[in-house]
Amino acid sequence: MSTDKIRNIAVVYGGYSSEVEISKQSGKSVARWLRNAGYNVYEVLLCREGWWAVTSSADGSEVRHTMDRNDFSCTIDGNRVRFDNVFIIIHGDPGENGRLQAYFELLDIPFIGCSSLCAAIAFDKYACKTYLRDSGTYLADDVMLRRGDTYDAAGITAELGLPVFVKPSGGGSSFGVTKVKRTEDLAAAIEAAFKESDTLIIEKAITGKEIDCGVYADADGVHALPLIEIVPGPGHEFFDYDAKYMGASREICPAPVSEAQTVVIQNEAVRIFRRLGCTGLVRMDFILSEDDRPYLLEINPNPGMTASSLVPQMVRQAGMTMEDFLKGLIDGRQ
Repeated sequence: MSTDKIRNIAVVYGGYSSEVEISKQSGKSVARWLRNAGYNVYEVLLCREGWWAVTSSADGSEVRHTMDRNDFSCTIDGNRVRFDNVFIIIHGDPGENGRLQAYFELLDIPFIGCSSLCAAIAFDKYACKTYLRDSGTYLADDVMLRRGDTYDAAGITAELGLPVFVKPSGGGSSFGVTKVKRTEDLAAAIEAAFKESDTLIIEKAITGKEIDCGVYADADGVHALPLIEIVPGPGHEFFDYDAKYMGASREICPAPVSEAQTVVIQNEAVRIFRRLGCTGLVRMDFILSEDDRPYLLEINPNPGMTASSLVPQMVRQAGMTMEDFLKGLIDGRQ
């Protein structure tokens, strides 16, 4: 591998949301794969308390080096370290909603992933659906609320039917998501969602299979990865936090759907990727309805990247190593 252009890569993890611990796990996995691929990798922790490059001392303890936010550099052992490329592995604020992307755009530092505008649209569920409504994308009916809005619970459930999902519009990892089967339970679900975001959507539940698809761009174009079906375990009616991260689900890769259904979903994912102007890697979550329509649930601009996360499973099913896959993302960014 030539390192003439890419010498130092920052893997940025942490963040300001409820997803910080998941982000740390994803970031450390990506850092390990990139080191295996031959890059000079620096782990950078962002949290509300500060920004630090993280290294290890001789005894294995963590050492933090303060980042200079004026140019996103740091000093380690007397040497000023600057970065040729950045992997943003933050789930939620500020790395998935466009804020950190805008910072790197201002500094003219290349990063892997969507632009600030694209990330902001893709991460916000209501904004994303609004952007796609006239594009032929299958979308569940919904009602949007902002914090402080008055609402009529009976009117909402009469309009959308039951059950519905209440979701923070700007959140991930299923924090604050509730499946509501009774009108009288709607208020509590709305309160839970507002703990994660100032905006929420109440969405008609679509019956079908949850099918997830990773889409990425490299030097050869835009590609869809193999599909995964998510089957929540006993006591879990949807892919909630425990189902995602505590093993309370089955993840079947490749998804047990027909070849025709696979092609439809993958083509739809690529079309949406292009429609939004995505770059890098995203994961799209669909419900394949009983009448074979792929309803878009959400788009994850920075999907989970631990060894057991969905995208790495898809990559392995596609016959690639994570090292080669990530190298392809970097080469495609040049």
